[in-house]
Amino acid sequence: MHYTSLNFIVLAALAAGALCETYRVEVGKDGLRYIPDTIKADKGDIVEFHFNAMHSVIAGDFKKPCTPVTSGGFYSGTLPMGDKSFFSITINNSDPVFFYCGVDDHCQAGMAGVINQGSDTLDEFKNAAKNSANSISPPATFGGTLGNSSSNMTSATMSSPMSTSPMATTTEASTIGNTTTSGLPLSSSSSGHQPGAAGHLTGPIVSVTCLALVVGGIFAL
Repeated sequence: MHYTSLNFIVLAALAAGALCETYRVEVGKDGLRYIPDTIKADKGDIVEFHFNAMHSVIAGDFKKPCTPVTSGGFYSGTLPMGDKSFFSITINNSDPVFFYCGVDDHCQAGMAGVINQGSDTLDEFKNAAKNSANSISPPATFGGTLGNSSSNMTSATMSSPMSTSPMATTTEASTIGNTTTSGLPLSSSSSGHQPGAAGHLTGPIVSVTCLALVVGGIFAL
């Protein structure tokens, strides 16, 4: 009986790991762009933003482009900085999440992207962003995990850090719809808007990782 239970635990762990993927997004690798800028990810999947030049990634308000969402979200800070070259978030649900670069006028120039695009499109977000007076960046990094090329992760929140699971597989980020080529804006002169606790994506409160799924499956047996 004990042997059978152990088999179920192993199978549950393998199944949970197989369902979680890590999607890589290049930031500023070829101008003011996120590559890809449109990502399709499932709950528990991880999105890693790898910074090739001084940029940022901020969860934005579709109705107010170049402005952070008022609830939940994330902010990477301006990267790379020191040995920190990427920012990792874990998807908590399938809701659309728009993001942009808060540096200078990069957002207005079209540096933006979306995770799980719905009826509101990235093209609409970018077109509206052209008329934004400025780009707003939160006062401090939150909602994700900072890391470097050696995969040393540092919490970007004041609570428990988000972390990638050792069982998650890294793939090129898949895209949906008609993907455009513009990227996210860097930090701008306007700041002071501080979103609340994480909502659409994991942060200090609702971290959902492949490892958590595995542990949940084990305790359920």
